[in-house]
Amino acid sequence: MRLYQYTGPEHVVESIKKQHLKISFSDQVNDIFEMMPYDFGDNSELRRRWRKSIQDHAKSTGFLCFSSSWQSPSMWGLYASSHKGVCLGFDVPSNLTKILYVKSYKKFDETTLSNNHRLDNAFKYAQKTKSRHWMNEKEWRMFIQLDCDEIRRKSNEELVFIRFSDARLKLREIIIGEKSERRSSEFRQVLKDTDEVTIKTARASFRDFKIVEQRNSRLQK
Repeated sequence: MRLYQYTGPEHVVESIKKQHLKISFSDQVNDIFEMMPYDFGDNSELRRRWRKSIQDHAKSTGFLCFSSSWQSPSMWGLYASSHKGVCLGFDVPSNLTKILYVKSYKKFDETTLSNNHRLDNAFKYAQKTKSRHWMNEKEWRMFIQLDCDEIRRKSNEELVFIRFSDARLKLREIIIGEKSERRSSEFRQVLKDTDEVTIKTARASFRDFKIVEQRNSRLQK
């Protein structure tokens, strides 16, 4: 399966050179409802205990975010520095989780926090569930359990990375944003096998609200 990750221009060449991606965590993302798809009613104590469980969960569990499309104008705007960044296409393993987009909260069972099996299921549901307001992202996630050294670095507020090979990712595409100052020559210099990776330039479509490939060789980066 081919999935895509949008990124800014600053560190993308280094990331490809080092063959790694930065791991995200539920306590550091841009969705204020992250891991919170539940209705706790008026039980503020239950809500507090769940938030504490989320904080503990984020100490040892991270994830990589991908989209099923590289042609979303809003994704280029939000996650690729207003089209100045890059979108990376990966062949990914089959164990990724497709995000479920819902209209409303799910009622939280009060017995969940005292039952390990139910708690595990509650985390799994929370990990894969977001508001329908995020539907345009067409998101998939790869969840990652940190080792002891990674847990230490996370607790020290350091960045944590995972190598492409450890995540079983194969880089197949590099799509350079229409406003990007990055050039294909930069990527070719750091790629180990240029035959396996297609480099192309993006542009706004002339006929639809989507991003398409720039086929004019004079305008390719």
